[in-house]
Amino acid sequence: MFNGSKTHKHFLPLSVINTLLAALGVLALSFVVFSPNIPHNVNLDKGELSPITVVSPRFVEYESEKDQAETAKLQKQRASLVAPIYSIDETINKSIKSKTVGFFTQARLYRAQILQDSNTPIPTSLKFIQSSKWDAIVLLDDKTFSSIEYFTLQITDSLLVAGVKRVRKKTIQRAVKKNLTKLDLEQSVESFISDVIRQFIRPNFVYSEAKTKQLIEEEMAAIQPFTTSYKKGQPVIYKGETVTNIHIEALKQLNLYGVRANLIKYFGIFIYGCLLFILFERFLYYFSPKLHQRTAYYVVIFIIMSIVIVSARLLLEVQEIKYIGNLQFLIPIPIVAMIISLLITPNIAMISGTIVSIFIGLMYMGDFYLLVYLFFSSCVATFATYKMFRRTDLVKAGYVVGLVNIIVMIATGLLLEVNDIWWYGGNALVAFGNGLLSSMVSLALLPYLESTFQITTSLSLLEQTGLNHPLIKRLLITAPGTYQHSLMVANLAEAAAEAIDADVIQTRIGAYFHDIGKMKRPSFFTENQMSGENPHDVLSPRMSKIIISAHAKDGVELAQKYKLPKVLQDFILQHHGTTLVSFFYSQAKAEENLDDSESTKEEFRYPGPKPQFKESGILMLADSVEAAVRSMDKPTLPKIENLIDKIFYDKINDKQLSECNLSLKEIETIRQTFLKLFHGIYHTRLDYQEEIADIINQTKAKQNPS
Repeated sequence: MFNGSKTHKHFLPLSVINTLLAALGVLALSFVVFSPNIPHNVNLDKGELSPITVVSPRFVEYESEKDQAETAKLQKQRASLVAPIYSIDETINKSIKSKTVGFFTQARLYRAQILQDSNTPIPTSLKFIQSSKWDAIVLLDDKTFSSIEYFTLQITDSLLVAGVKRVRKKTIQRAVKKNLTKLDLEQSVESFISDVIRQFIRPNFVYSEAKTKQLIEEEMAAIQPFTTSYKKGQPVIYKGETVTNIHIEALKQLNLYGVRANLIKYFGIFIYGCLLFILFERFLYYFSPKLHQRTAYYVVIFIIMSIVIVSARLLLEVQEIKYIGNLQFLIPIPIVAMIISLLITPNIAMISGTIVSIFIGLMYMGDFYLLVYLFFSSCVATFATYKMFRRTDLVKAGYVVGLVNIIVMIATGLLLEVNDIWWYGGNALVAFGNGLLSSMVSLALLPYLESTFQITTSLSLLEQTGLNHPLIKRLLITAPGTYQHSLMVANLAEAAAEAIDADVIQTRIGAYFHDIGKMKRPSFFTENQMSGENPHDVLSPRMSKIIISAHAKDGVELAQKYKLPKVLQDFILQHHGTTLVSFFYSQAKAEENLDDSESTKEEFRYPGPKPQFKESGILMLADSVEAAVRSMDKPTLPKIENLIDKIFYDKINDKQLSECNLSLKEIETIRQTFLKLFHGIYHTRLDYQEEIADIINQTKAKQNPS
C-alpha cells in the first residue's frame, strides 16, 4: 500500500555492471576469434549465369562424382586383369588317398580268395581293372603287391602335391613310367597302377573366391584415385559462366554453398574466453588487489587486446605471399606487453600477452607453433620494457623483440621441416618488422591511453613533471630552503626505492613536489627562515599546528591548479600521514596543562591519509629523516644512526606505515640505505676536520719543540 513515503530508485551495483561489461567483452572477442569459421554462402542454381566470380578461400582437394566414376572405371579394368586364384583342397587329397588305400585292402582280400578258389568272381568295386590284369596281379607275391601299393600312393601324392586341375590319362601314365623306370615290372603292372590312380584321382585345384577377391582389392587399392583440387585464390566459377553440377559440388567442398556456421564451436571458444577472463581477474585479485578494483585498467587491457586480436583477424584474410606464405609472423602481439607493462605492471603484461596468444592460436585453427611464437614475442617484449625511463627506448625494445622473433621463426621452420631458404629470408624480415612496428604503434598509442584513462606512467612523470616544471621553479624562488630539502629527500627516497625494487621515478618525482604547499606561507617553515625570525613565536600552538599541517592541503590545491597527475597529489597528501605535530603538541601541553589522552593528540595530528603505497611510505621516512638530520647541531654518525632508528621506531609504533604494504624486511633495507648515504656524506666531512686538526697539532709541535 502507498504510505506517502518517498520512492527510491534502484540501480544495479557496480560489480554487476562490471560483470555484464566483462561478459559482453568476452562475447565480442570470442566472435572475432570464431569469425574465420563463418562460411561464405553462395546461392546459385544449376543452369543460371553466375553474377560474380567466386574464388577458393583455401586449398582443397576432393573426389568429385566425375573423379569417382573415372576411378571406378579404372578399378574395374584392373580387376578384370586379375587371374582367378586356385588352391589345393586337402580334403580332396585325403579322400583320394583314403579311397586308394581302401581299394588295395579289398584287392588283398580278393587275391586271398582267388588263390583258394579260382572261380571267385571279381568284386564290383574292383571291376574297373580288366580281368587279364588281375590274372597277372594275383600271381605276384605279397611283397611285390605291397610295393605296388606303396608306389601307387607315392605317385598319387606327388600328383596331388603338384595340383590336379584336370585328370589326364597321359599325364598319369608319364608319372607312373617316370617313377617305375628303375623297377623291372611287367607292362601289365604299370597299366594296373595307372588304372588305379586314374580311377580315384580327381581335380584338387579349387577356385579360391576369398583370395581372388583379396587380390582384386589390393590391385584396386593400389590405384591412385582421381581428384579435383583448387588452390587458394583460384577461381571456381567466373562471372557470366553457366552453373553446373561440377561448380556446385566444388562450392560445397569449400563450404561456400548452402552451409551454416557451427555455433557449437563458437560456444566452445566463448567458454575458453570466460575461463581466461576468470583466471585474469583472479590473478589481479590475489596479486594486485588495488588494480583489481579499478575498472579503467580492465577497459585499457580490453582495448589493447581487441586491437591485437582484430589485427590478427585481418592478417588472416591476406592472400599467401611468395616466399612468406601467410603473415602470421606479423601479428603485433608485442603491443599488448609493451603498453600494459608501461601503463600498469610487467606481470599483468605477461599474463595479458599469454591470454591474447591463446585467443589468436584458437583463431588460427589451433596452430601450436604460432602460439609458441606469440608467447615468446610477448614475454620478450615485457622484459625489454621493464624499468624503461624514456619513450625512445621503446624503439630499442622493438629491435630486441624483432631479433628474438627471428630466432623463434627459424626454430618453427626447422620443426616444420621447411627447406626453402627464401622462406626463412622472407619471414625473417616479417618477424623483425613485427617488433619494430609494434614498438612504433605502442609509442603512438601510449599518450592517448594515458590521457584518456588518467593513467600516470614513469615516462609521463619524467617528461611533464621534472625540475623544469613551473611549480618547481617557483618553489626555488619562493621557498629555496624547501627546494633544497626536496632535492635531498628525492635523493634519499630514490636510493631506498631502488633498494627495495619500488618505482624509482615515481618516488623521485613525488619527492620533488611533496612540499609545494609550503609556498603559500614559506616563512612559517624552519628551512626558509634565513633571517632567524620565527613567526610561530607570536602564535598559539594550535594556530601554528593548523598552518603547518595545512601545507599538504595547500599543495594539493596547487597540484590541481597545475593539473599534476593524481599520483603526485597522493604523495602530497600522504607524505605526513596522520603523524603527530609533536613540537606544537608538547608546547600546547606545557601551556594549557593538557592531558596525554589520544583524543588530545588527534587535535595535533596531520589530517592524512596514511601512505597508501610503498613509494609514499618511502617518502614519509625520507622526509622525516632529512628534516631531523638537517636540524641536528654538530651531527655525527652515531648520533645520525640513533636519530634514524628513533624515527623508524616512532613511525612503526604509530602505525603510520600500516597501509602501504611495506614489509619489515623492506623497512630495514630502507633504514640501511639511509645510513649508507649519510655515512658517505658525513664521514668525508669528519675525516677532513680530523686531518685539519692533525696539521694544526703538528705545526704547534714544531713551533714548541720542548
